[in-house]
Parts: sequence; C-alpha cells; structure tokens
Amino acid sequence: MQHIPDQDNETERQYDEGYSRVMAFATYANSRGWRLSDRQLVHEITQRERAAHIREKSSLPLVGAGTHSAAYNRGQADALRAILKRQHEAGS
Repeated sequence: MQHIPDQDNETERQYDEGYSRVMAFATYANSRGWRLSDRQLVHEITQRERAAHIREKSSLPLVGAGTHSAAYNRGQADALRAILKRQHEAGS
C-alpha cells in the first residue's frame, strides 16, 4: 500500500482536535471545581474506544453533524487517560 501524506495529516489533525477538545473542557471543568470520578472517566474512555473501533470497521462514509472519525475518538480517549493519570498522581 502506498503512503498517502495528506491522509496521514488529516488523521493527525483529527486526533489532535479530539485531544484538544477534551483537554479544553477539562480545564474549564477544573476552573469550576468539577471532577469526574475514576469510574466515570473509565466509562468515557471505553465509549470513545468503542466508537473508534466501530468507525474503523464501518464501510459507510462519515455523514451528519456529530459523527467523528476514529482518530478523533482515539484522541479523546487518550486525553481522558491523561486526565485519569493526572488525577491519580494528584491523589497520591
């Protein structure tokens, strides 16, 4: 299979967008004193990974407002993992 730079750049952009969106919301939530429990974070990580897996296996094109690529969902999952790790480090 041939390497397609534009597709790689788009995938990276979508991943970064998903990651940044979650981290921006986390900053906002922290400024308000909100905190998700570890259980809630793990649930959200699982949901994002599941959505990414479904998107990767789907042969249907992305359509509609609110549908995101697998890379976007993986970015969100990784951001949630970073938040979970940060909470554990702060609690230790």
